Amino acid sequence: MDPAMRPLLTEKINLAADDFKKLSLKKHPGDKEYLEMIKIGLGRFDGIYLDTEDKERVCGYFTELMNIVGLKSSDGLLNNFLYGFDPNQFKKK
Repeated sequence: MDPAMRPLLTEKINLAADDFKKLSLKKHPGDKEYLEMIKIGLGRFDGIYLDTEDKERVCGYFTELMNIVGLKSSDGLLNNFLYGFDPNQFKKK
């Protein structure tokens, strides 16, 4: 990661953590609500050049947030962020 980018990226990750925290304080938040928070959080990185290593780190932070709240899947959101598509969409049924 470019050290000059660290404060900006840290701020965006911290905002996502704050979103999750606020949502967790609601009565019985659901998976759909957490998925929406992931979508919003990842959207904060739009327009910022991130190399693959940076994207992997961002996804790792979101995975940690998901683990904290017990969310088992990002429903393809992290794959779309990292790879530009969800590889699961090509699985045979």
